[in-house]
Parts: sequence; C-alpha cells; structure tokens
Amino acid sequence: MGVRRPSPVTDPVTDPVSGPAADPSAQPVGVVGLGEMGLPIAANLARAGFPVFAHDVDPLARNRAFARGINVAANLGEIAPRAPTWLVVTPSDALSKVVENLAAALSPSAVVVVCSSVDPGVMVAAGRVLQASGTDVCEAALARGVAAAREGSLLLYCGGRADVLERVAPVLNTIGTDVVHVGPLGSGQAAKLLNNLLLWSNIAAVSETLRLAGAMGLDIDAVTAALARGSGRSWALDTWSRARPMPDVEHDLTRVLRTADELSLEFPFARAVQHVMTEVKARKAAWLAGAGVDRSMADFVRENFGSRSPRDGRKPR
Repeated sequence: MGVRRPSPVTDPVTDPVSGPAADPSAQPVGVVGLGEMGLPIAANLARAGFPVFAHDVDPLARNRAFARGINVAANLGEIAPRAPTWLVVTPSDALSKVVENLAAALSPSAVVVVCSSVDPGVMVAAGRVLQASGTDVCEAALARGVAAAREGSLLLYCGGRADVLERVAPVLNTIGTDVVHVGPLGSGQAAKLLNNLLLWSNIAAVSETLRLAGAMGLDIDAVTAALARGSGRSWALDTWSRARPMPDVEHDLTRVLRTADELSLEFPFARAVQHVMTEVKARKAAWLAGAGVDRSMADFVRENFGSRSPRDGRKPR
C-alpha cells in the first residue's frame, strides 16, 4: 500500500496537508495506544513499510499487536528514542501521563501527533508540556470511526504549525484519505467535536424518521434507500448498514453542552439530541439482551420499528 495523498479540499477556511512522500523505511513511527483505533492505525503503517514501534499498558493489546508483526514494548521509555514521530491514540484520561513520559524520553527533533479525543484546552496544555521539552507537537483528531481506521480512510482534523504537519504528512496520508489543517493547536479537537455534533444529530434524526416510517406501515429498507437519494441524505444514512456501537455518543454530547455552557450559549437542539441518543442507545443495548449494541442501525430500526402501522393491527410504538 502506498502513501495516500489527501483528497482535494474546497472549503476556503481549511487547508489540505501536503508533503513529500518520503521513503517510509527512513522514518520509523511510534504508536501509543493499541485499542480499536490504535491497532489498525499501527497495522496500516506497518503494511505501508514504516517500521512501527508501539506501546500499550494492556498486555493483551500488546499481544494482539505483536501477532500482527508490530514491534511492541511494555515500557514506553525503552522504545521512545527509536522513532522520530509518535502517534498518541490513548483514551483521554491517559493523555497527560503519556505526554509526560514522551516529553522526558524523546529527542528535541521528534514530533508527537495527538490523535486522542480531548477538549481543545487539554490539547493546548499537552502541547505546552511537549514544547517545553523541545519536542514539536501537532494534533490529528480522528473521524469516521473504527471501520475507517481499518481501511486507512480516516478523516483527520489537524491543528498545529503548518511546518510540523508537513514533516509528518507521509504518516498522516497513510492512515487517512482526508487530512485537513484547521488551525492552531486545539482547532482539530474543536472541529471533531463539531463534526460529532452533526453526526449524532443526523443519527437521531434518521432514527426518528424511520421510526415514523415504520409506524406508517412503510417498508423500512425501501424508505431508507429512497431517502438516500433525496435532499435529506447524510453520511449517517449512507452508512446506516455499518456496525455502529456508538461508544462515544454520551461523551461527545456532554462535551458539546459543557462547552456551550462555558460560552453562555443556549443549545436546546443539542440537549434534545442528547435525550434522543441516550434513549436510542439504551434500546439498542437492550436489544437481543445486549448483543445488539454492536449491530448496525439498519438492523436495529428494521427489527424494532418496522411495519407497526394500525393498518396491520399493531399499535405504533
């Protein structure tokens, strides 16, 4: 697999990240965090020819990575000097400790790319810690989910200095098909937060739309296909048949509403989306005694809301 170039960006307020596709073998890459996102990212980098060094505090995660041919270590300090570029793909609550460890172990010429989902202010604070040690830092907030991480088709919302992003462009272009520079540190996290507000809003809207369709006695699959051709089309609808456990929905919407409160903004629509998505996820988790949480929204809606019209003698839910 070759290094991917970013897709053209037409939005005048953003800039695509570009850069020479350097020989991957000349630039080892480190990955901290080997969970659902970190492991496929590390695997894609390795397949593209980058020597990958990885760390996770979980020995099971390290074993899974080792089984895929990735160099792993239980001690981050032992391998930190081996790679000039490090991607941090840890849970948000682990970021501070990882940043401290990297700041102490990396050379001043290294670059740390924070891919964890955190508040913009947390991203800025992490940047200060790394910069104080002489290490350059940027962010690449990940969008499109686990399926895109596996396919190497992530959307990366990037923040930081343009020259730093240029240095790591071959790495970013390998894990994502759309790599967009939004602004200074923190901007990438802010853009992802806004993106996710739209995502969960769309999922809530499509869920209620198809619930109404089922109550009207319409065929759910036929309506879904028809709506995908209309002016109400969205990415959520286009990927309706994709497995969607939605682990971050509560976290994302809580962050949106907290940010709105900090800015003294009234966000009644976001609060309504939070209510709808909490109910949808709870019902989806209860479906099939919990096993349904990993199923697609198409399966969930079809089997829970399909064909419940009074015309066939059943009361709509």
